[in-house]
Amino acid sequence: MNIGIPKERRPFESRVGLSPAGVEILTQHGHQVYVEHEAGVGAGFEDRAYETAGARLVYSPEEVFGRADLMLKVARPLKEELDWLRPNTVLAGILHLASAREDKIEILLEKKITSIAYEQIQQRDGS
Repeated sequence: MNIGIPKERRPFESRVGLSPAGVEILTQHGHQVYVEHEAGVGAGFEDRAYETAGARLVYSPEEVFGRADLMLKVARPLKEELDWLRPNTVLAGILHLASAREDKIEILLEKKITSIAYEQIQQRDGS
């Protein structure tokens, strides 16, 4: 599977969708991980750490979104990021779908994006 880790574009957002250690686990299992240049800098992860873990660096947001079958983000996507998603992509992150604008939900539906909202995941006991 092609997995994308983009640089977050929201103001004051310094988190990243996956650490180099996570990238290493995925690449050891045969997945290809594409990390956008400087995606992890705000979280303390340099590009070199991702490359050492087996990721391929890409230098534009369009490329990381365009290559991904699975997109691992932190913050909810901006409108332009939704436009960059290919149809039938899986999008995972803190998506705030319950309070998302209707036009963004429409884009997800039209493109048949499988959305995994971390904040909605629950244990069987509801926790």
